[in-house]
Amino acid sequence: MNREEDQFIGGQFVWFTGVVEDISDDTNLGRVKVRCFGYHTDDKKIIKTDDLPWATVMGPTTSAGVQGIGINHRLLPGSWVVGFFRDGPSAQDPLIMGSIASQVEELPDKSKGFTGVYPTQPGLDMPVLARDRSTTKQVIQTESGHTIELDDTFPVEQIIVTHMSGSTLTMHRDGTISIDSSNDVITLDGNTSITGTLSVSDATTLQNTLAVTGAQTNASTIVASDTITDSGATLGTHTHTEQGDGNKTSTPD
Repeated sequence: MNREEDQFIGGQFVWFTGVVEDISDDTNLGRVKVRCFGYHTDDKKIIKTDDLPWATVMGPTTSAGVQGIGINHRLLPGSWVVGFFRDGPSAQDPLIMGSIASQVEELPDKSKGFTGVYPTQPGLDMPVLARDRSTTKQVIQTESGHTIELDDTFPVEQIIVTHMSGSTLTMHRDGTISIDSSNDVITLDGNTSITGTLSVSDATTLQNTLAVTGAQTNASTIVASDTITDSGATLGTHTHTEQGDGNKTSTPD
């Protein structure tokens, strides 16, 4: 081999397509083991996963990549990637530029190379929420099922953050924010201050202490387990029911 072809300047540019087989980089540098088509055999008896070269993963310019500032890659065993060898034809120093989504019609033989933990089932690699071509939507989906939807579709324009449990936080086009808990429980830790008008629809159960200052509520019933304290509040003719050892220090109009 002509070693001059391996040089950065004046050398030969050599690119590859490959499949990630291992992401457990014990140096915490985010490197992965990649088996490259045309360079490595699929016979793991000849080239084991452990014998594959570590590949550096290129980050976007929106990630600083210095002093712990930035974002980490989300490649998984089974991800298809494209990149180039920084050492040219020697092909020992791969750098991954990006991943490639595809369609899997049948599961591969995982006893061979060019495979990983994924895919676990046939189908498209693109997130389900991003497959509707009538929308202008950027979707981020994690391995466990969390999703972030940045929807620029007119006139919907909204942002939806969904937890794997089904709980969602939606920011609507008009600025309204909706929270939908999958188990119907929303917990506010510590001291939470609400400034402005608080409008509570339907019956609401409040635990511990509710301090209402200059607020307005249209709830028909407020049930508190401990204390309700009103100061300059407009509560109308609503019913406040105390439970347990709680005490009430306010008088509705």
